[in-house]
Order: sequence, then C-alpha cells, then structure tokens
Amino acid sequence: MASASMSELASEPPALPLPTPPLSKFKIGLCQLSVTPDKERNIKHGKKAFEEAAQKGAQLVLLPEIWNSPYSNDGFPVYAEDIDAGGDASPSTAMLSEVASRLKITIVGGSILSAADISCNTCCVFGSNGTLKAKHRKG
Repeated sequence: MASASMSELASEPPALPLPTPPLSKFKIGLCQLSVTPDKERNIKHGKKAFEEAAQKGAQLVLLPEIWNSPYSNDGFPVYAEDIDAGGDASPSTAMLSEVASRLKITIVGGSILSAADISCNTCCVFGSNGTLKAKHRKG
C-alpha cells in the first residue's frame, strides 16, 4: 500500500462537523378558493382567505394556480395582468403585496395570467414586508 505524500495530505483538510440548525415551527396556510368569472370578487375572496389564515397563526400562506379567474383558454386574454407594471395594471399582485405587508406574512401567490405572455402563468412570492421576492413563469 502506497503512503500519501505530504502534498496530498495538505490539499485535503479534515472535514469539520456542521452545526445542527435549530428547529423551529411555524404554521402554513393552504387556501383553496372557489373561482368565479368575477375577477374582483375572486381577489376579495383571496384577501379574506389570507386574513383568516393569518388570524389562525399562519406565517406562510399559499394560493392555488390561477386563483383569480376561471381556468379557460378563452378567458386568458380577458384576465391577464401586467405583473411587471404592478399597481392598477395588476390588481392581484397589488393585493398580495398589501396583504403580505399589513399581516406580516409571506405569500406564495399561486399563479396569475401574465399579460406579457398569455400562454403562461406566473407565481409571485411576496415577503412579509410586501416586496416581491421571486417570480416563476410557468409556460
């Protein structure tokens, strides 16, 4: 059996044990919504679901795919939003941001139809300060 040279031993530092991260518990709210053709009603319904989940202690709340409109190819152009513009151009993301900030929760906003590409829907994640933390375009 060959012995390791000094240079081989020097290039491989000994492995250090990693500290065990502390365990913490938090509540997650999973919201399933009945969707109607009335987008404004769907947004209000989503807002109410967030408020109920936060009231029950949820710190992370998730919505389903295309929660603010019917899932129909014909309706996609009607319900699509300009997510990047925000504000009035994207009432769904405006609500998600406002509620996340007000309730101090993290929101995974399921997905909404993107006006940038109506064949694609986009999931937006808002931090507890209401800022958009991440977007994932599915399509």
